[in-house]
Amino acid sequence: MNEELLQRVLASPRLPSLPAVALKVIELVQQEDVELDEIAAAVKNDPALTARILKTVNSSYYGQAGLVTGVNQALVVLGLRTVKTVALGFSLVPNLQQSAEDGEGFDHISYWKRSLLSATAAKMFADNAGSRFTEEAFLGGLLQDMGMIAMHQVLGEDYEAVTDSAGGHHTALAAAEKEQLGVTHAEVGEQLAHSWNLPALLGYAIRGHHTLLDTPADPEAQDEAGAADFVARCVAIGNLVAEVFVRSAAVSGETLKKLQERAETWFGLTPDATEPLLIQIHEVTAEMQRLFELPAGNLGDAGEILQAANEALLKLSMRQHQQTQQLLEDATTDALTKLSNRRAFDQDLDKRFSLARAGAPLSVIFTDVDHFKNFNDSHGHAVGDAVLIAFAQTLKEAVGVAGTVYRYGGEEFAVLCPGVTRRVAAELAERTRHQVAATCNVPSDTGAKLGVTCSLGVACHDGTTFSRSEVLMKAADRAVYAAKDAGRNRVRVFTPHSESTAEAA
Repeated sequence: MNEELLQRVLASPRLPSLPAVALKVIELVQQEDVELDEIAAAVKNDPALTARILKTVNSSYYGQAGLVTGVNQALVVLGLRTVKTVALGFSLVPNLQQSAEDGEGFDHISYWKRSLLSATAAKMFADNAGSRFTEEAFLGGLLQDMGMIAMHQVLGEDYEAVTDSAGGHHTALAAAEKEQLGVTHAEVGEQLAHSWNLPALLGYAIRGHHTLLDTPADPEAQDEAGAADFVARCVAIGNLVAEVFVRSAAVSGETLKKLQERAETWFGLTPDATEPLLIQIHEVTAEMQRLFELPAGNLGDAGEILQAANEALLKLSMRQHQQTQQLLEDATTDALTKLSNRRAFDQDLDKRFSLARAGAPLSVIFTDVDHFKNFNDSHGHAVGDAVLIAFAQTLKEAVGVAGTVYRYGGEEFAVLCPGVTRRVAAELAERTRHQVAATCNVPSDTGAKLGVTCSLGVACHDGTTFSRSEVLMKAADRAVYAAKDAGRNRVRVFTPHSESTAEAA
């Protein structure tokens, strides 16, 4: 961490401060035996805070049947944890807002839109999980990025350059800050929280909202570390919610996928359960915007934003599926001949071998291009490649629907013929040999036609002939060598004379 820069930021006289009333309220609510009258007396020392608490308790968010006019009654309705949130939020936010607006070049509207969405989402995910730390989650979301304001106050255009390098993508900002400045806004925010004597849980959540691992959240955690970890996860997923609602559809599609994955991993929520929660979060954020009187701009239509994000996610999924399919195809396709390769042959052979039986045999044809080394040595590798391409095409045409052709390696090719008997496979091999000799030729570098011939070996498994697929392959390979020994441009068929012969093949 860049300690020098961190201390420079923290020492800036332009940073917002926490009012004395807020500090007093926080101190009081953390006491187990505190009386509501003590808290009410502290709140009444700040008329603006009093007005906001009353505005909050009478908002549609709390849905009170009658008008609440007194601070004491408001504190009863809100509860101690909410009072702490209100006191901190309503005390800090105006100062942070002023600092953000004073910073020329700082996009304070986007900042508050993100903060409110994150805070509301953090609170509602915590509430949905049944946690008692919902208010801490809200505060963590609201204050998580205050380090950005502090860094902009001190660094100005230098910090704007860092945010620009992240392309407006908030999840990439921390990495850009770490790389270019040596300290992140999350680390600065944690230190600010510590300097204001805020609860350690909040400082941890502020620091950790970009760096959490994909392990489940624990809403029932009681110890300080477990509670802080849970709140940090609520804040982190609130970040993703904000990213979905403020970014373009293309980016939101990627973020929506990540959000759905985190919601399921951390909180056990399926995508179908998450989407209604997102709609609700968006609605409540609009209410929070009115309560805090923040310039978050137009939040947009939640339904339209999510529809665009879902469409982008669908396109992303389709593109990833296509890429996966292409990778699979590339992994099982020979680059030169475009035939299936050795890997595909081995996989298909194993599947077919286990299905072979008397009524549905499996025949294998192995074949080599005759004297292939001469093509390379006499005419060059380009001509050699042309021979392999032409041979592969001729072989595929000759076999047709009777089997699948593979490039086994080098000048070796293989054909799998499911349901084809030994006799039929031998006839197919003989027709293929004639077609190759009659039609397969390539031009040399001088323009002369170079004829191509091949040697073929046939072996057949009827469910009992061979014990293993590799023995069947070895039998076909032995038949190829027999064809070569007989003078090449020949077909030879492996015929087992006994079970021991087949086993030894």
